[in-house]
Amino acid sequence: MTEKLATRTEVPDELKWNLKDLYSSDDAFEQAAAAFKEKLKSFGEHEGHVADSAESLYKTFSDGVALDNELKRLYVYCMTRDHSDTTNPQGTKLLTEGQGLFSAFGAATAFLNVEVTRITSDEFKKLLSDEPRLEEYKRYIEVNFLRNRDHILPTEQEKILAKSDTVFNSSENIYSNLNDADIKFGEVKDENGDIVELTSARYSEFMNSTNRGLRKQVSENFKTAYKNLQHTFAATLTAHMNGVIVKNQLHNFKTAREGELFQNEIPESVYDTLVTTVHNHLDGQHRYMQLRKDVMGLNQMYGYDTRVPLVGGSKLKFTFSESKSIVLDALKILGDDYVTGLKHEFSEGWIDAAENVGKYSGGYQIDVYGVHPYVLLNWSDNYDGLTTLAHESGHAMQSYLTDQFQAVQNTDYPIFTAEIASTTNENLLMAYMLDKYADNKAMKAYLLQTSIETFIGTVNTQAMYAEFEHQCYETVEDGEPLTADRLGELYGELDRQYDGPALSTTSKMSPSWAGIPHFYMNYYVYQYATSMAISTILADRIYRKVPGALEQYKAFLKAGSSQAPIDLIKQAGVDVTSGQYLDDAFAVLDKRIAELKELLGK
Repeated sequence: MTEKLATRTEVPDELKWNLKDLYSSDDAFEQAAAAFKEKLKSFGEHEGHVADSAESLYKTFSDGVALDNELKRLYVYCMTRDHSDTTNPQGTKLLTEGQGLFSAFGAATAFLNVEVTRITSDEFKKLLSDEPRLEEYKRYIEVNFLRNRDHILPTEQEKILAKSDTVFNSSENIYSNLNDADIKFGEVKDENGDIVELTSARYSEFMNSTNRGLRKQVSENFKTAYKNLQHTFAATLTAHMNGVIVKNQLHNFKTAREGELFQNEIPESVYDTLVTTVHNHLDGQHRYMQLRKDVMGLNQMYGYDTRVPLVGGSKLKFTFSESKSIVLDALKILGDDYVTGLKHEFSEGWIDAAENVGKYSGGYQIDVYGVHPYVLLNWSDNYDGLTTLAHESGHAMQSYLTDQFQAVQNTDYPIFTAEIASTTNENLLMAYMLDKYADNKAMKAYLLQTSIETFIGTVNTQAMYAEFEHQCYETVEDGEPLTADRLGELYGELDRQYDGPALSTTSKMSPSWAGIPHFYMNYYVYQYATSMAISTILADRIYRKVPGALEQYKAFLKAGSSQAPIDLIKQAGVDVTSGQYLDDAFAVLDKRIAELKELLGK
């Protein structure tokens, strides 16, 4: 018999989100959406009067921020309803409604950019002096409006562009439906001889199998599935990137990257420093690949051989319940308030854990101020599942703590800092597990291997993704076609550079780029790499109980977006304007590789 993936209705309620904390039903959502639209109409009364006085400026932003938070609540409901089962037409309908609300909000508030950016620095100082309550919105106004002076269009044009959001979002929607609902990976015979349906979550499980034939078959199934749809994926990605480029060009940015990094207050030099420094340290990844090949005794080593445990019988497996207990114990070093937040997350419907038919792949966290964070997982009983729980819980706890200590306008922290919170949890979990299994050679070797591969996968691989994404944008910006063949060649070449000579390939072109949803998130992935490097340093200091390290880190978690990300990270003890932090992080990687070689007698 074939083991089939559960349908949404077959998933137990305790493994699902509690969306009633947002709205009691779809009907309640519709009522709230209708009321929101009326509030948007009323907000239009501010148009033409935003800077009439300090009081009018305060009232405009007080109303606008409240509407923005209400919009997020509405949208998260739509998104979670759809992502829980993308095959359900009701969820798709709701998501379309949510995107329409975003578009309507953008159009209704488009006048803000024009009117606020007309305010000079001296005039803004005077307004702050006249209305002390404006101080609450000072950074919010400066970051989101005043510094945009050179990057706005006339009001009517901004409204038209805002109304076009549903068009610009369509490529991401098409990708999600294609990748999460329509694509099929076939069936394989698992280690027990049972025929099972192959899914994204099971891919991760099977890549850890000691059965090389199974790993090879799973790899081939995935490559075939993406190769069969590569032209559609290529057209979808090209359409998305064209949209991003057009929007940034219209806002007077020379390139898409300049515009996207500008939004998060990150200089482009940080991006370039990452890619350059990672290339300078690729010898570590190459040494690890050669070690893996030697230990496995392979004449030819392929991509499907790079995740299997090097020590037989050392694969760790944990249920979802067990993993929650482990995460609570591993992260108690972060304090009672942190553990209290985790207990809320684990028991009050903040997590949607089980994989089911049509569910959005991967994992993420999204927060609703005044409600709580929501976490999506696609659970597998392995170490990846445990690590993902710790990772997404890092996001959830940063949101949980930020919401307690910041006003709503200072809670929308950028990805650049968000991924530090998640990967610090990963590093603390690893330190805890290495201590727990310190006297077990096989387990320690497995954990060291996992630690090395997590670092390589998060720093090196995400830097490779960032390099690939930038090459794709440059190709489109140069007016060259971004065909499936071109994408396969770019990705395949980078794969070979990063993996090194120990890994063999069967083709110069790779279709693997098609399965990566983050390319629809616009210069997003590089932040995984910078964050893992930063968190490697921070977690080491916290675990060793370096004086002040925990206090600095907790202050960082509570700060939200109240300061520029680079400043917040510097206060936590790491200077990202220098490449030294990357060199320090790679030194940790080199140490772990050397320790694993010694442990394995190589």
